[in-house]
Amino acid sequence: MNPFVVVLLLALIGLLGAQLTFAKRDVPLGPRISVAIGLPFLFVGFALGPHLLEVLSPDIVERLNPMLALGLGWIGLLFGLQLDRDHLRQFPGRYLAIAWVQAGIAFGIVFLFGYVIADAWFSLRLEAVVLVAAATACVSTPAAVALISNTYRTRGRVSRLLFYIASLDAAVGIVALGLTHSAHHSGVLGGRDALSLFEWFAFSVLLGMFFGILFLSLTRIRPRTQELLLLLIGLVLFAAGTAFYLSLSPLFICMIAGVVIGNMSPMRRRVYTALSDWEQPIYIIMLVLAGALLEFSSWWIPPLVAAYVGLRILAKWMGGLLASKLRPRGMTLPGTFGLALTPQGGISLAMAISFVLIYNPSGPELSTAISVFFATVVIAVGISDLIGPFLVRAVLERAGELDRGLASAGAAAVD
Repeated sequence: MNPFVVVLLLALIGLLGAQLTFAKRDVPLGPRISVAIGLPFLFVGFALGPHLLEVLSPDIVERLNPMLALGLGWIGLLFGLQLDRDHLRQFPGRYLAIAWVQAGIAFGIVFLFGYVIADAWFSLRLEAVVLVAAATACVSTPAAVALISNTYRTRGRVSRLLFYIASLDAAVGIVALGLTHSAHHSGVLGGRDALSLFEWFAFSVLLGMFFGILFLSLTRIRPRTQELLLLLIGLVLFAAGTAFYLSLSPLFICMIAGVVIGNMSPMRRRVYTALSDWEQPIYIIMLVLAGALLEFSSWWIPPLVAAYVGLRILAKWMGGLLASKLRPRGMTLPGTFGLALTPQGGISLAMAISFVLIYNPSGPELSTAISVFFATVVIAVGISDLIGPFLVRAVLERAGELDRGLASAGAAAVD
């Protein structure tokens, strides 16, 4: 099929899919979660992929790399904008410490166990794969917290803390992804690298700062809304395309650009609004492409999915338990606090897509291992996002911030 027609089809799916909402309908929590996390769009992508309809063949997906670069850069830039000092100062400094400490602990636990498993059962060198798996595992999403809070009208310090943590802890995973691409760099256009890990990482930071400063210089004369949107599309394509060309992380580079814009641009609110307005369609397109990239090439996938989900739940629980020692005085957190951070969301999928597209495997066995990794992460994210809201509900109920009557009514609706 003509790539232009495929782009139009994906745009149509993204725009129509963004209109789907159960916000004003009496729909049980379970089905509402499956739509909220975009599960149907993964199935749509799989159906359009090479296994069934072959609309999104590997050749077509490769030609759509600019669209994937735009989506990855858009997500990174939008996340980076949240790391502005005014936003961070709205909450106690200990909140930010809890967010990043629990994510760091979760990353360390998943990486340690993953490395042991890979070293014991596989003959390949899978350090890069294990690093990225750990990076995706430490990420949470605020969507599940918002869903439960809106459904059961929860209000309280624990709810606000969970939303804050889940909004910001992806920074740890994105930085880890940037370090992984820097450490396992395949060379520009297949050439040998002359730079070390820290030099590539520093170069990534400088690139992100350059694109952020470039945006500041181009918006000194404030553009109109339409001009601003076109400028953002051009900036993201330029930044993410440069990252792809240099085999670096577009998520990380665009996040750094977002940090610069969020902290230095007087237009940061307009930029955030423009990016947010198109977040859902872009996320849906990413889900469709993720479904098309799925390959079930090994019987290892089901046990690895079970191991990933179980290990991640354990890591989040332990990370939350240890990080909760940093809580402000007078604040009580349930021992299961970290379980409410189980939902992963779209940034984990974006990180996995970024790694699959950019990392250059050295042989067919490693290529198979990467496809197994991608299928494992996609399925595990879907499972985590399905069970996550119920864990959020249980934690908030234990914290005394959820109305038991509403919780019972919600449980009856699910059943």
